Amino acid sequence: MYNKLESIIKSISGNVLVVGLDNSLLEKFDKNNKVNLYSIDKSNPNSTSNGKKRHTNRGKTINIKRLRKYINKKSVDYLICNMDEMIGYYKYFIRDSIYLSDNIIYIYASNKVDKDFIINRYKRYKIEITSTDYKNGYLITIDNKNGNNNFIKDIIYFIKDTFYNIAEFIGNILVN
Repeated sequence: MYNKLESIIKSISGNVLVVGLDNSLLEKFDKNNKVNLYSIDKSNPNSTSNGKKRHTNRGKTINIKRLRKYINKKSVDYLICNMDEMIGYYKYFIRDSIYLSDNIIYIYASNKVDKDFIINRYKRYKIEITSTDYKNGYLITIDNKNGNNNFIKDIIYFIKDTFYNIAEFIGNILVN
C-alpha cells in the first residue's frame, strides 16, 4: 500500500491537502517540486519543509474553519488522508472533504477501520469510488470531479449521522 501511495505522491501536481500522513510519506512530498502542500499533522504541529507551505493544526482537533482561511472552496486538487487518524471525525471529514477538494481524494487505512462504512458515506454524493485491498489495509480512490454537495442535504446527513452515532453508542452500552 505504501508503494502505491509513494507512486501517487510522485505523480501528482498542484495543491494537496494531507491529513495524518507518516513522516516518510511527507518526505516524498518534499522531493516533488510540483506540489503546494497543506498538511494536518497531530503529532508535530509546527512542521515545516524545504520551501513547501505547510499549514498545520496546533491542537488535538481538526479545525476545518481554520483550514478554509488558507484554502478556498474547491481549490485543493488532491486530498490524501490516513483514516486511522480521523476516527472521531467521520461525519465532519467526509462532508468537508467533498467541499474542499475538486479532483481526487485518496483515503487509506488499516483493516481496523470499516471500509464499507466510508464508501457508503461517500456514495451519498454520487461520485465514483474505487477500492483496492492490501495485506495491511486498503486504499480508496474517490473521483470528486462531478461531486456536488448541497447545504440542506449536508444538514440532513449530519443529523442522520448524529442519531446513528447515538443509537450505536446506546447499543454498545446495553451490550456491555
